[in-house]
Amino acid sequence: VVGHGHRLRPPHRISLRLGGRAMQAFSVWLEATPLSKALFDIAWLWPLCESLHFIGLALLIGGAGFLDLRLLGLFRGVSIRDVKAFMPFAVAGFAINLVTGALFLFMQPHLYLTGGIWWTKVGFILLAGLNAMFFETRLSGQALAMDPNADTPRAMKLIGGLSLLSWFGVLYCGRMLPYLGTGN
Repeated sequence: VVGHGHRLRPPHRISLRLGGRAMQAFSVWLEATPLSKALFDIAWLWPLCESLHFIGLALLIGGAGFLDLRLLGLFRGVSIRDVKAFMPFAVAGFAINLVTGALFLFMQPHLYLTGGIWWTKVGFILLAGLNAMFFETRLSGQALAMDPNADTPRAMKLIGGLSLLSWFGVLYCGRMLPYLGTGN
């Protein structure tokens, strides 16, 4: 091991790969804060966050994915109003993942802030959020008024497809962090 310090934290003299000097400096600063050190030193916190992140992901993909598939035209006979009843689960899953993701970031910022794959994940999250906002502000009323057996219009199919693509992009990037990110 080069340098000294915690077994999973890189020594500060090792150059981080991406993000420019400002992001590298911020990552080093954040990792050196008492909050980051305190959180990282709680042995059970990282595995707990991993488990909660998985549960949050299941809730998010389950709720949002069901709506996306209905928007794509599947599950005819089930009203979009009934499908949207599952969205509080998706929102709860997103909230769980937001909290656990922030904890991951605070505990080991060098794994995230300087890695292109993490920023790609953030981009997919923003895309999914903007897509959902567009649906809620422009198409939701029309969708709720549809007959349960009706096929969805092309615009709704595009929204559902983009949402699925975005959330699976988030999932892929998150899973690839240890392999395509800065790693340990």
